[in-house]
Amino acid sequence: MQKYKLLPEHLNFNLKNFVQKHLNDDINTLTLKLKSFIQTDFNTNLVLETISNIKKGSHKLPNLTSNYCWLPTKSYEQASSELTAFYKSLLFNGNSVLDLCGGLGIDDIAFSKVFKTVISLDADEELNEIVNFNFKKLGINPVERITIFAEDFLANNANKFDLVYIDADRRPTVNSKKFILSDCTPNIIELLPQLKLITNQLLIKLSPMVDLNYCKSEIENIKEIHVVSLKNEVKEVLLLVDFSIKNNTIIKAINIINEQNIQEFSELNLFEIETKKSNKNTHFYEPNASIIKANLSANYAQSLGLKMIALNTHFFIGHELIENFFGRCFKIIESFTFSKSMLKNYLKKNGIVKANISKRNFPINEAEIAKQFDLKTGGDEYLFFTQNNQGEKLFFHCVK
Repeated sequence: MQKYKLLPEHLNFNLKNFVQKHLNDDINTLTLKLKSFIQTDFNTNLVLETISNIKKGSHKLPNLTSNYCWLPTKSYEQASSELTAFYKSLLFNGNSVLDLCGGLGIDDIAFSKVFKTVISLDADEELNEIVNFNFKKLGINPVERITIFAEDFLANNANKFDLVYIDADRRPTVNSKKFILSDCTPNIIELLPQLKLITNQLLIKLSPMVDLNYCKSEIENIKEIHVVSLKNEVKEVLLLVDFSIKNNTIIKAINIINEQNIQEFSELNLFEIETKKSNKNTHFYEPNASIIKANLSANYAQSLGLKMIALNTHFFIGHELIENFFGRCFKIIESFTFSKSMLKNYLKKNGIVKANISKRNFPINEAEIAKQFDLKTGGDEYLFFTQNNQGEKLFFHCVK
């Protein structure tokens, strides 16, 4: 069923000209202008959705938005960002890759730069028209887009691929907050026997909320798990499956700042460094979200000679500044065992009425802390609240 009821000439609409003239118009004005501007029977929803996504998508899809490509909302929201797609392309190269769930094609564009042939499947014929139009506009050549369900393609396929990639949708009827692989469309677990016959390497993109131990229990031969974040926000979890060998799974935390600056840490990076001895910890550290999700906080702290305040806290302290720390680093101004009266006196004495508040493993949340101590949020002061392994409540006043 066609959502937008596209005709061939509809995609040739001069989107760039219209967007540049009307980018700041409200939705009602845009709708009226579109109806008067377009003479053919054209469903205007695609234009309106694309304009909305161009407005907000310059960070996620800078190449597509700057070239005024079509961006239907559902596909835009489900798509990888260009930076996370670029990261995937750094992991592989070869002759051929099969993408079982093409979507908006962001990963296909990245793969096209490292594979000679990209075959991309999607059952939505209308979306495929839109994506092929975008590919042509961007000069993307080695991608063959096929309108077919992944299950049907695999049932009749005899070709082998250097890599199979899958970014499956969750079934719309599934409301559980827990991410289950068998709840995806296509069903990843059911496809595994067929995939083993056509590739040695399988890359699975999953939701940031998936449990890593659950993944290892459900899928054999996971070579690596990559927890990928963009500027300290976990965006996706990647499972790299190698069917050719039995593997001890390596978990990697990845933080992408830009194409030239990608931070990585895994247990393989574990090493000891010399630290200057001091009686007082002078620096406070909060590791990147991907480090925490990958459960590598203790390993990372050990590799840098830092002390974890508690095993389940994910805050570190140390005697000196660590350059290029994978996360946030602060200088400690003061720290003490938390009590309401002591903190009130400290804030009053130092004239602190505005601060950034963070807590981990602490019984009071940030909003309640701000209310109890009459603090506005923001500014240059950072207040951290936590507990050590003995259950002792701790307070740290820091600056970046």
